[in-house]
Amino acid sequence: MSSWLDRLERRFRGLAPQNLTLYLVGLQAVCWVLEQMRPGFTDVLTLDAAAVARGQVWRVLTFLVLPPSPQPLLLFFSLWWTYSIGTAIEQAWGPARYALYWLLGMAATAACAVLFGVPGTNQYLLLSLLLAYATMNPELQITFFFVIPMRMKWLAWLEVGLLGLRTWMLPGATKLLPVIALGNYLVFFAPTLLQAWRARTRKAVHVVAMDRAARSSPAAQKRVCATCGVTDDDRRVEFRVCTCDRCGKPTNFCLPHVREHLGMPAPDA
Repeated sequence: MSSWLDRLERRFRGLAPQNLTLYLVGLQAVCWVLEQMRPGFTDVLTLDAAAVARGQVWRVLTFLVLPPSPQPLLLFFSLWWTYSIGTAIEQAWGPARYALYWLLGMAATAACAVLFGVPGTNQYLLLSLLLAYATMNPELQITFFFVIPMRMKWLAWLEVGLLGLRTWMLPGATKLLPVIALGNYLVFFAPTLLQAWRARTRKAVHVVAMDRAARSSPAAQKRVCATCGVTDDDRRVEFRVCTCDRCGKPTNFCLPHVREHLGMPAPDA
């Protein structure tokens, strides 16, 4: 993480709430209940830049507690999942850095609402939480919907693939919306992702170089006797490599012909 982000985290440390995820999922559950009791209640919670300009400033915060799904079962899974990974990230980072992650996500969502004129929800914030957890624990295996075993990195790639498909269907400049909305994830993890990409690139270059070296070595090539043309396809044939001045370069000979080439007497039968 960059030094300026570390400094910002230190300044924010005394203001960060504890157990932030618990409060968020609890309020999301309450809002779902209120929406069932009074349909349309959550309409006044979305981040609408025009409504904020008219004085409805609460929308700057309330979009965080929008229920992630109207369906009870999906809501349960979503709240449980958000609480599980959010709490794990908070324990790994500490309350200050975790709260700063949410704060940057809020700013990114607000920027999208202003730039593109679309209502802001917590959809990308929750996705950024999943991506953060997957980046920190790529090999961790979970049971998706308590049924399907899956590693976190594959779940993250699945979500990114679906996001890419939705982004491709967006018109014009709004294709930038997901990139801006996930700005908190990019700020926190861009150095880590860049370092990992460089490491994989170096490893791939090294593997290619080693493969080329192995293919070009005499041991990796088919050996052919320079005198009779017999090859090492015949496992009974023994080969020797001659490096004498007459050859000028390493040259393969079968055992009888290397003796003949070097003027060595054949062994007694």
